Amino acid sequence: MSAKTVSTLSGKHIMISILLIIMIRVLAMVINLFTNQDGIAFMASMNLLTALLIVYNWPLIERHRLRSLASIGDSLLFTAIGIVSIGALTWLSVTFLKAEVLLPDPRLLIGVGYARPGMLIAFSIMEACMVSIGFKNMTDHLDVRNKELQAILISAIVSGLFMTVLFTDPDLLSMVRTLPYWLLLTMILSYLYNQCHSIIPGIVAMSVVNLVFMILSII
Repeated sequence: MSAKTVSTLSGKHIMISILLIIMIRVLAMVINLFTNQDGIAFMASMNLLTALLIVYNWPLIERHRLRSLASIGDSLLFTAIGIVSIGALTWLSVTFLKAEVLLPDPRLLIGVGYARPGMLIAFSIMEACMVSIGFKNMTDHLDVRNKELQAILISAIVSGLFMTVLFTDPDLLSMVRTLPYWLLLTMILSYLYNQCHSIIPGIVAMSVVNLVFMILSII
């Protein structure tokens, strides 16, 4: 969260946004009852509910887009920094920690050709929007004026724990392996936001990284 003190989001808005994110996992479970395909069900749920989340938060996104355009140099610089840092984090988390990074299995991407475009969209731009809008909503009312480091750490702890519990299999080992990924990812996104006062560089950076990882996994 930024060091600014004035919140632009109401408590009702924040609760509805968080509920939409929680419903991604719930709706995926419901769809899977009919499809019996976890990956397809999660893809459909992610695309549908994140689209609703984007529409509901459109004034927020538009405000942040205009901020990015107003400081395009900083936005491009920190987008590049985000791509490098998130890319390194994702690679280390998958390779060494065996974390449950929110990306589809390469075998699914290869085997279900008709769903591939939807998969690429769901786990790149949609996931990035979901995470970025989520952390902005969850930390919007925190008072961290003139405390950039505290803002970054609090944002990472609050939203990182939330994402870990929501999107990780409910066993201790999986959560221990995956928690550092979500904490560090939201810390990076929070840092980018504090530098640019916009969530757009973080969204673009995470989208690019996830898209590249998915494409490389099926080449």
